[in-house]
Amino acid sequence: MRPTNADSRAAGIFRWLLPLLITAAAVYFLGRQINFSQVARAFSQISAVNLLLVLALFGVSLLLRAICWYFLLEGKFSFGEAFFGMNAGYLLNNVQPFKQGEFGRAALLAGRGKSGFLPVFASIVTERVLDFFLAAFFFLVSLPLVVTSSTVKTLALIVLLLTVVGMLCAALAAKNKERISDYLSARWANKPRLAGMLPRALSFLEGFRILLRPGRFFASLLLLAASWISSMLEVWLLTRALIPGSQWWWGIFVTSGSAFANALPTAPASMGVYEAANVAAFSVLGVDQSTALVIALILHAVQFLITSLVGMLGIYVLGDSLGALSKKALRWKQEQEEIN
Repeated sequence: MRPTNADSRAAGIFRWLLPLLITAAAVYFLGRQINFSQVARAFSQISAVNLLLVLALFGVSLLLRAICWYFLLEGKFSFGEAFFGMNAGYLLNNVQPFKQGEFGRAALLAGRGKSGFLPVFASIVTERVLDFFLAAFFFLVSLPLVVTSSTVKTLALIVLLLTVVGMLCAALAAKNKERISDYLSARWANKPRLAGMLPRALSFLEGFRILLRPGRFFASLLLLAASWISSMLEVWLLTRALIPGSQWWWGIFVTSGSAFANALPTAPASMGVYEAANVAAFSVLGVDQSTALVIALILHAVQFLITSLVGMLGIYVLGDSLGALSKKALRWKQEQEEIN
């Protein structure tokens, strides 16, 4: 059944309301905890050299992540298309709620006629699963240096194991795509709506075939891990400049720990939530919250500015516009929600 205009309006309101509520809660948390005069003093301690190094490290992280996605796309697109498409998606995340940039970058590349939307989107899902795996892995590595709670360690281990199980299930499904197709075709023969979904499901599974190619898959994993390490070095660089006696592993804990909160459906650019997650992670380490906010604001500003600028260039290079791409992303997101 097609949604009515009233349903569409309600969905549009909800699409903005939930992220805004999450962001409002994060901003409220920050407002109650932060001494803004201390924030100003901390900002004055950051040198231009440190800012340039953070910019360079973020650029390296972005480049490595683009190479990773290029590998996950299995050569169906050029590196330039992967790089600019990825940043166009990040730009969309900067201006739209609910991480719609993931749908946007898949739609942007699919529009180039080299692959369908669903295989491209599956490669993004694979990238996100690898992100969760690495977040849980790095979090577990740093956790013994931070807390002794067995509950926190158990939860991190569960996330790690679930991502591994998820990847194994996706690999098995991709390997047995033909058997799944035959089985579901027979089961859904008298169910037109379900039968109509089958080609989409099989197309989606096609995007997980990267998991059946160990060399390319592990190269992607190593590239993504290197991107994470570059991001951790950004945090380490700023903590070293602002916090005497900071430890080398703080960047590992803060980057991996805050990643879970940043996966929430938030307002554009994870505004407020990114800062609150980083401040909370630093607070566990005993860092002054005002200093932690400065580090988070610098990191977030660098991410926002670079991805927005490169994203705008990417949309132009790939022959699209921000408005058209936003509509495509929303349309694909709504279609997937209707199917689900």
